[in-house]
Amino acid sequence: MHRDNRPVPKRFPPLLLPLILVTLTGHMAMSGGRVSGSLFALSTGSPELVVGLFMATFSVLPTLAAMSIGRWVDRIGALPVMRMGVLAVLIGATLPVLWLSVPSLFAMAILIGFGFNAMSVAGQHTVGAMAQGQSAEQRLRNFGWYALGHSASSALGPFISGLLIDHAGFRMAFACMAGFSCVACWLVFKRLQKLPAAAKSPARSDAESRPQAWHDLLAAPELRRIYYVSMALACCWDLFIVMLPVLGTRLGFSASIIGTVFSLFAVGTFVSRALMPWLSNRLREWQIMRAALVVIAAVYVVLPWASVAMVFMLLGFVFGCAIGLSQPNMLSLLHEAAPTGRGGEALGLRSLIGNASSVWVPIAFGLAVGPLGVAPLLWVGATLISSALPAAHRGVRHHHS
Repeated sequence: MHRDNRPVPKRFPPLLLPLILVTLTGHMAMSGGRVSGSLFALSTGSPELVVGLFMATFSVLPTLAAMSIGRWVDRIGALPVMRMGVLAVLIGATLPVLWLSVPSLFAMAILIGFGFNAMSVAGQHTVGAMAQGQSAEQRLRNFGWYALGHSASSALGPFISGLLIDHAGFRMAFACMAGFSCVACWLVFKRLQKLPAAAKSPARSDAESRPQAWHDLLAAPELRRIYYVSMALACCWDLFIVMLPVLGTRLGFSASIIGTVFSLFAVGTFVSRALMPWLSNRLREWQIMRAALVVIAAVYVVLPWASVAMVFMLLGFVFGCAIGLSQPNMLSLLHEAAPTGRGGEALGLRSLIGNASSVWVPIAFGLAVGPLGVAPLLWVGATLISSALPAAHRGVRHHHS
């Protein structure tokens, strides 16, 4: 079904390309570091629970600081927050190059997790701010283009890390990721010096704003739908990511094969996000989300029967296509529904939900995979994502009414 035929700007927003490149180069340290760190920990004989804890560490500080980061963006602007974030990523990515050990990997995960979360919230808010006065279709296009940087790095990071680990060793893999973070730092300080100012809400003290943020943002039915679907998607995404290194190692796959499965998942997100400008003219956000949830549930039902690399590669690509549709549409819906002047705060709450999932899902997986196996955990994931379908369907009906 086509949406209305209102004219939309054809010009690519000038700040969008640097933002995409910052996301791509900055996220390489996280996407490559997750795979390299997990495989290094397993290579030292660390138990699978340590891998789960390592994966969770990327999201501990972002979970605690997500709402504060959103408020910082609303109050002082996106640029200072983005500069702080990219410096944290650079320092974290350098640590395992200088001192390669399991403890240094946990320190790396803390710094990169916090830093990239700050960069992400600031970047997302900027993309929303540059779409002010434009159509919903153009806003969704902008978020789709912006998400391509994340997709590209999610594909390149694991693939490059896997190849370097097999052919040059772990330290070289971490050094390569640190090099990408240097490029991100240069882009932020040299190419993003004039970000658009965010809309400001009336000044409030921290004591006044903190309880009001939770009450106001969760009181609106549309925001509750968005946050619940975001929670279900985040949990299933994290479950898939933490499952692959453990299951791949159990099946005897090499680091290159495991990295390739990660990369094909990311290629799927890239393909679906590249199609977002075309989809935005034909379907509303909630319609796209409903279809994506159905595909994700189906993949989780089939995954327990996939025991060879090629099948995992195919399912990883399909899963990536569905996941890739989620972020641009969620961000577009959230930007539209957020109270005026509190867009950063609304993004911060979404970030808190996603990062909380990234903390508890890997830990729960690490504790449960030994006694239960992988299949029951995947079926739990299918049940959870299916529980979000009624909320997405209500969103479709709301937008049609």
